Amino acid sequence: MKSFRLFCSLSGLALLATGLGGCLQAPDYSTTPSISNNNVRVSSFKSTVPGGQSIDSVYITINYQDGDGDLGLSGDESKVAPYTYPSLFNNNYFIEPTVKYVGTTTYVVPILQYNNTPAAPGTFNARFDHITGLTDSKTAPIKGTLTRTFAFGRGDYFNAGDVVRFDVSIADRALHVSNVIRTDSIVIPKL
Repeated sequence: MKSFRLFCSLSGLALLATGLGGCLQAPDYSTTPSISNNNVRVSSFKSTVPGGQSIDSVYITINYQDGDGDLGLSGDESKVAPYTYPSLFNNNYFIEPTVKYVGTTTYVVPILQYNNTPAAPGTFNARFDHITGLTDSKTAPIKGTLTRTFAFGRGDYFNAGDVVRFDVSIADRALHVSNVIRTDSIVIPKL
């Protein structure tokens, strides 16, 4: 009887270990980051100073996954090659907007309205920090969401009623650049 109980206990533990091992298997993501759309929204803030410029803030949220988890740049890393300015990889969150101005039907590169010049490529690019400290000394697959927020003065590039969309990609520390996604369009609201 004791042998039977021992056999059942060991069999149960073996099944449990096999089941847990199956649950803990790491996903097989590419070492090149992959992103997909999640959300884009805009909030507008009226200036509280008489005659002051109102501010629009855009929030772009993407889903990401990366096979080795090397996403994000620290401030110290951005000071050494290949991440130093003016390298493209001084930033790792790439955003290129296009706008359909009120009264037009075609998306174009935004125009800096005070001097009527097109926005230079990379104007809206930014950097995000390490997503997790778990992958700083070892590689591990990661996935999650990442939100980039940026603000601009009303009338600098966009005005109420303009329709804006964004092409977005990210890069990892190994300089692998993700796919490019296009966000849904947003309308700059009236204040």
